[in-house]
Formats: sequence, structure tokens, C-alpha cells
Amino acid sequence: MTLILMMKKSTIHLSVLILALFSLVPLGCATGPTHPSLQSASLPKLIPLRDFVANTKSNFNYQVSPDGKKVAWIAVKGVKLTIYFKILSTGKTTAVNTHSKRGVRNFYWAQDSRTLFYLQDHDGDENYHVFALSIDHPDDPAVDLTPLKGTRATIVSIPRNDSEHIFIQHNHRDKSVFDLFRLDLKTKELTEVDRNPGDVYYWLIDDDGVLQGRSRKNTDENDRFEVRSEKGKGWRKVVDWKFDETFYVLDFSPESDEVWVMSNLKQDKIALLLLNLNTGMMREIYSEADVDLDSVSISKITRKPLFAQSMPGYPRVHFFDADVQAEYRTLNQRYSGYLMLESSDNSERTLVLAVSSEKKVSHYLYQRETRQMTLLGTHPLSKYSEILSSTKPIVFKSRDGWMIHGYLTIPHGVAGKKLPMVLKVHGGPWARDRYRLNNMTQFLANRGYAVLQVNYRGSTGYGKKFMEAAKGEFAGKMHTDLIDGVQWAVQQGIADRQSICISGGSYGGYATLVGMTFTPDVFACGIDVVGPSNLVSLLKNTPPYWKNGLPFWYKYVGNPEVPAERKDMENRSPLFKVDHVKNPLLIVQGANDPRVKQQESDQMVKALRQSGKDVEYLLFEDEGHGIRKWTNNLKFQRRVEEFLARNLGGRSNGFDYYQLGALIF
Repeated sequence: MTLILMMKKSTIHLSVLILALFSLVPLGCATGPTHPSLQSASLPKLIPLRDFVANTKSNFNYQVSPDGKKVAWIAVKGVKLTIYFKILSTGKTTAVNTHSKRGVRNFYWAQDSRTLFYLQDHDGDENYHVFALSIDHPDDPAVDLTPLKGTRATIVSIPRNDSEHIFIQHNHRDKSVFDLFRLDLKTKELTEVDRNPGDVYYWLIDDDGVLQGRSRKNTDENDRFEVRSEKGKGWRKVVDWKFDETFYVLDFSPESDEVWVMSNLKQDKIALLLLNLNTGMMREIYSEADVDLDSVSISKITRKPLFAQSMPGYPRVHFFDADVQAEYRTLNQRYSGYLMLESSDNSERTLVLAVSSEKKVSHYLYQRETRQMTLLGTHPLSKYSEILSSTKPIVFKSRDGWMIHGYLTIPHGVAGKKLPMVLKVHGGPWARDRYRLNNMTQFLANRGYAVLQVNYRGSTGYGKKFMEAAKGEFAGKMHTDLIDGVQWAVQQGIADRQSICISGGSYGGYATLVGMTFTPDVFACGIDVVGPSNLVSLLKNTPPYWKNGLPFWYKYVGNPEVPAERKDMENRSPLFKVDHVKNPLLIVQGANDPRVKQQESDQMVKALRQSGKDVEYLLFEDEGHGIRKWTNNLKFQRRVEEFLARNLGGRSNGFDYYQLGALIF
């Protein structure tokens, strides 16, 4: 009876709190578009913002256990992401309690198929710890395997043939480098395997848990891959390459003295190569003429490649195994979309496959013996697939002759003429936009905006020469590629020249600030998320563990310790051109960002306000390099929705009742 009374009182108190919150929150109503091209358009229904940024049906990252008897994934429990797992023989599904206020986005199976590992930091500081939990006791607190204050730890290897150990690296001894440790899963004891001499950034560990190779900075210009000497003491050089070239080992081949490698050494595109560890000679196995290979799947059983994937525009698959190719084609005839292998058990007979497009993603458990596909889950936006917008690859020529690739999304139900448009700039900058279902792209399109994504020079995927064309081109030709993309969209009649927003995170945030300061007449507004404002202060305040990567930044951006280069970096920094800003800016920052420190946004906002410019500033005290918590994301994207409606004339769904939950949690 006492318990019932207590529950009733709690319910009353919660109701009073909600009523109080209703009185504090402005209940904005949905507003229609004001841009002329949208007022008579047949736009689809407004999809609630919460379905894009705080969807309780979110599910992803399905992973089969090594024994093939279980599958685990990430989904929402309550108000945060956690790990779920299912016993395939019984269908019993269980959610893990991580006893943490932050959600989990990734995890790994141990070889015993009963233990799960995951990484978690504190409020976005990126000092990740490695946690372990047992699926036999899913409500027990996870064990912190690396309880080291101010330390960043990651999993290096979970050996296939050693179920008692995993390999972890952390920077507790020296914050600028990572030492390698073997962790005993029974005793939780860490044993040092290799102390980093100061220049190692990769270790190669075989399936038996034996350290076989490592990659290191050999000089400021060259990297080196080494293997253990014949006597097991010391290291022997195998191959050197320039630090801005690509080289990484995939796995051992059937021959013990050879490894499969993806690299662009002595060629433009990243290809699949076979490297002889004794001679250092590499033999090309497969490459694409127009793009880099994205990935190659190697069978752990045969040690031979099964297929390679690339993305010239839409996804492309090349098969090395005829049986796998026939299997793929049969499935592709049954399921509409692009098939992708997400995970496999050790026998390679039980798989998780994703079938995807820009409008829908479905995850299936696939049993190769029976050819049976069982639906595991779908992307929550898939239910809106009929009214989501189409994304198509595009290509245009830059002003100096490069072929620039990207993607264009036109709002569903719109003719696609003289639309308000968002130029959505990817981060990195050594990354790329891809053909996929993207929540934010679809959110913008649903509100009435065309979305242009440009893989400007420096983006990965299009060869070594295309990336090298970005040297010294921050706020230069990397930016004119974006402007050329905007001009292409205007000339095609797609975009309204007067109603274009530039938006992005990290490098995309920097590009936004550049757009608003260097080319202020092009953009009606800008949205910068964790973008650097001063290239000098950015590189003088990098995390200690960026040490081995700084020569790359110096070559492409500049070294602030060299006076002439420092001056050039300042000339390409938006902070010193705030007087050029003409139109509104929204700046968003995480207070715990270890990469782009809060100083970068603070100093930009201060300078803008001192110059009397129109700037809004959103600072999240519990975020890092990006907005992760759903409560913060909802607040941020609601501000974006209103900001764009006000400056570009798209529509807004107004107040979302999840905002009340954001205030409570």
C-alpha cells in the first residue's frame, strides 16, 4: 500500500513537472514554406524532427557472434543507445545495462561468444576506456579493463585462435604515443607486449595472438612497415612509403610469407596488392581505373579475397570468388537495393547482410546452408521510404579542369527548379560523401531544401593525385571546388542563387566559416559545427597523440612554427576576416572537443559580435567533436530548422514534444 502511494505521488510530481515545462517552452506551430519555389509545390507530409535525431526505434551495427549462435546490435533502451543480443536458437532478446549516462555506438564480440567489449569516453573527451560485460549477467556493471585516468585506450586485436586474450593499446605512459598490451580476460591483467619507441602507429597481430609486424614513422617524409626479425628480436624493414600515401595490411595470405595489402604505392588508385615479406616486392591483384578500392573482404578460412568494394557514384562490387558472386546475384534478384556484408561468424556460414538505398536500410540474418534470410531490423526512417527524397551521383568540372564528384538530393514532390539549397560539406577533410541513407540529408530535403554534397579535392576515394591537389589549398582551391559546385547547381536551374546555405562539421565547419568570410556574397547563411576558425591555433592545440600525424597536416596546411607558413595560415583563417561577413551564422561547439577546442568557436563568436555581425552560438557542455546525445541533438536541429526557415524559406515542424523529454533528461 505504501509503495502504491509512493508511485502515485511520483506520477503527480512528474505531471506537475511536465505542466511546468509546458509553461516554459514556446510551443511553436508548424510553418509552411515562404520560398516561392516551394509555396505551390506538392511537398510530402512533414516528418517529425524526433524521427531524424531521437528515434526510439533506431537499430544498427548487427554483429554475429564467432560461434554463430547469437547476434548483437545497437538499439535504444529508455532514452539511450545500448547493446542488445539475441540467442538464435530460442529467439530470446536481452538489452544490456551499461550503467552509464552515455550511449554505446560500437562493440566487439570476444572469441568465447559470451563476452562483449565496448569503448566509452567521458562527455566527448575521446579518452576512451575499454569495457567488458558478460551476456550471462547483462544487468551487472561492465568491467573497466583500462581504469587509467586521462588515458585513451582502444582494442587492437581479438585473436581468432586465442579466446583468453585480447590486445589493447593505450597512452598512459606517454600521452603522445600508444604502447601495446596483452590483456588476460580471466585475471584482467595487462602485460606490455611492445613499448612504443615514439613513432609506431599500427601493430599487426596474427590469429594466434603473435605480434608479427608494425608500421611507424621512419622520417618526417616516410613511413615504414617492419616485421619481426628471424630470431624474434628486433625488427626488419619490409617496405617504405611516403607518409601521405596509403598502405595498410589486411591479412595474411595462404603463403605464410605474404600479406594482402591495400595501397597506392607507385600508382594513383588504392588497389589490392600481395606483399612478399621477405623481398618487399608487391604484386597488384586488382584495382579500379576511376576510383580507389574502399574495402576488400578476405576469407579467414581460405585466406583468399572474396570481393572488393568501391564507390564511383553508386556502390560497385568486384568478385574474386565465383561461388560468392553467384550467391550474391541470386540474393540481389530477390531483394531490391545494394547488398553489403556486415558481419560473419568464424565458419563464414552465418552472416548479417544489409540491403540498402538512400531511402531504406534492412538488416538480415543469412544462413548460407539453407539460403534463408531473416529480417533483423530496419532503419526507422524506412517507414517513410515512399516520401523520402532521391539522391543521385553528380559530376562537374572545376575551374581548373578537375572532374569533381558528389551527390544531389532533390526534395520529394518538387520540380527541382530554383530551390533553396544547402551545401552540406563533409568533414575530414580526408574523407568523402557516400551514397547512403543519411538522416540529415533527408531531414533537410523533407523541409524543402535541395542538398548538394561535393567531394572537393582532398577528398578520399578518387586517387592520390586528387588528394595531393589539396596541398596548401585550405580556403583556396578546396573552397573554389565548393563554389564551382554551387555555380553548377545554379546553372542547371536547380538552386536559387539568393537562397543557398553552407553547412558542415569539423572541416565542413571550417569551410562554412570560409564561405561566410571569403565568399560572403554566395551564401545567404551558414551553419558551422565544431569548425576551426584559426588554422594556427588549431595546430598549436592538437591532442598529444596527434604527434605522428602532424607532418601530414604541416604538408597540407602549414607549420605554425615556420614564420612564413604561419602568416599564410593566418591569411586562410576565417577569424581574421570577420568584417567580410554579410549574412547570419549559427555556430555550434562541444565544450570537451579534444580536436577543435572550444577556443576556436569562442574566438570566432567574440570577433563576430564585436563587429556587430548576426551570429547565434550553441555551446554544449557535455559534448565533444560532434553532437551525440539525443537531447542535445534535438535542441541543435530544432535551432537549425528555424534558422533555415528564417533565412532560406523552407518549412518547419515547430515545437517537437520530445523537447520536453530533453529538458527532463
